[in-house]
Amino acid sequence: MSRSRKVRRPARAAPAERTVRPAPGSGMAARVALPVGVILLLGLLAYSSSLQGEFVFDDIEQLVLNPTIRDLGAFLGPAGYRAQPHRYMAYLSFALNHRLGGYEPIGWHVVNLAIHLANALLVWQLVRLAFRSPRLRGSALASSADAIAFASGALFVAHPLATQAVSYVVQRITSLATLFYLLAVVLYLAWRLRPPGRGRIFLYAGVLACSLLAFRTKEIAFTLPVAIALVEWAFLEGGARRWLPVLPVAALALVIPLTLVDLGRPTGDLLASADTGTRVQTVTSRADYLRTEAVVVVRYLGLLVVPVGQVLDHDVAIRTSWLAPDVAASTLLLLALAALATWLAWRSRPGGTRPPLDPAVRLVALGIAWFFVALSVESSVIPIADVMNEHRMYLPSAGLLPAAATAAALLFLRVAPLHVARDTALAGAIAGAVLGVVTWNRNLVWQTEISLWNDVAEKSPRHWRALKNLSNNYFKQGRIPEAISALRRHVEIFPDEPVSHMQLGVGLYVARQPIEAEMELRKAVDLGPNEPDMLFNLAFFLIEMGRRPEARPYLERLIPLEKDPERRKWAEGELAR
Repeated sequence: MSRSRKVRRPARAAPAERTVRPAPGSGMAARVALPVGVILLLGLLAYSSSLQGEFVFDDIEQLVLNPTIRDLGAFLGPAGYRAQPHRYMAYLSFALNHRLGGYEPIGWHVVNLAIHLANALLVWQLVRLAFRSPRLRGSALASSADAIAFASGALFVAHPLATQAVSYVVQRITSLATLFYLLAVVLYLAWRLRPPGRGRIFLYAGVLACSLLAFRTKEIAFTLPVAIALVEWAFLEGGARRWLPVLPVAALALVIPLTLVDLGRPTGDLLASADTGTRVQTVTSRADYLRTEAVVVVRYLGLLVVPVGQVLDHDVAIRTSWLAPDVAASTLLLLALAALATWLAWRSRPGGTRPPLDPAVRLVALGIAWFFVALSVESSVIPIADVMNEHRMYLPSAGLLPAAATAAALLFLRVAPLHVARDTALAGAIAGAVLGVVTWNRNLVWQTEISLWNDVAEKSPRHWRALKNLSNNYFKQGRIPEAISALRRHVEIFPDEPVSHMQLGVGLYVARQPIEAEMELRKAVDLGPNEPDMLFNLAFFLIEMGRRPEARPYLERLIPLEKDPERRKWAEGELAR
């Protein structure tokens, strides 16, 4: 009998693990959320030290002492805000700030920071869109586009050169104009890259709306049509008709010169009106201003590369010759930078005997061109009393910093082509962190007017405005010895300025040093014999010292010159006694 074989049943297979598939788009969401989160965190940390800063310098006159800011109806009525119509949107935002929180500084700083963070994200998005464009999608860096975009946003949000545009409340005028400017460019590029469909019309409408808002925020937006044309050239393709959408933006830009020039004047006065409207509180010739700006623009570049020596009020002398060593050297350097952009653009074109450079160099060329275009309103032939202000680099850096990030990625492509994205993102994160620490420290200077002007006085010991504003703020706080010290330094540097001698005399009088006070007050009258302030203060001092007969000649000279009715009435009363 055969032995029956036991038939084994196959073991039941363990239930297979259920594979959890990510929801559609979740990977993309993570790719977006991480860089956006890091950029925002960098910005929040870098500017956390600025949120308690008080109103300083022009904030006082333009915001705190401006009655229109306290009247929101002045902006919403049919007349609008006529004082500075070309900056309507900026001053409207100030009025809204006041309506929501009064003059509590933190609310104003929070809005400024929110605008800056939004601008950093627009820089990030602009780079991402650029690498999706027909010209750049074939680049070897296309797969590293997110890393380059992150590095660009991180550099922009953390760079200390932006502090004047962000921590100085009134310079929201610059950052808000940049917001609308960048938004118009990003919407334009998104519109051009979007397939035909109903949604495209809304994108282009957004371009026009943001352009108009930019033109009504600050005059620097006048260059927006050129920036859009540069984007069209650098990233997009098509025939001659592709330039037509730029024309409506250019037409809208005309609201800026039409606002600056008084068209109601006779024809013969229009040129004079145009000349007055295109200079700001200075009689410096346009040629001298251009020469000076060559030096200034190179200084801007230096601060962008190594942000050391930042200051609210740079002391820059007007240059009067192209042959001056610093003017000639600066001009040659700027021409070389422009030539580099031109060469990169030429070498990125297919054809010729040599293979073209990687298409990403077009982004580098665009960034350099953007830098020159964005600076052209304030750093060319439109003279401005303050020849150098760091906030003027805010909009130009939105193009130049992505160019630097792209150049770094191109370098990594040659050195370690398998790790370009990793190296670029890591370099952007490290640079952003280091710059963020510098920005945090720089923002401490913006806490008070005294800390701000002390910083200027330390870095520019012979700067008249630093010493004057420092002494004035010491006086406001009752810190008389420190005010006297600042004024002594001022009169040593500028011995022929009567106002400083007068203020020093007043300070010495308050400090109960009458002999020295009288010497300074008499010196002020000698230097300004027909200036009411000098006569008034010397006469007041002599009367307070019980020497009314000596005061009489100064009272007699003061009365016909004094325009203040209260002071004239006081002088007449003292003379009659």
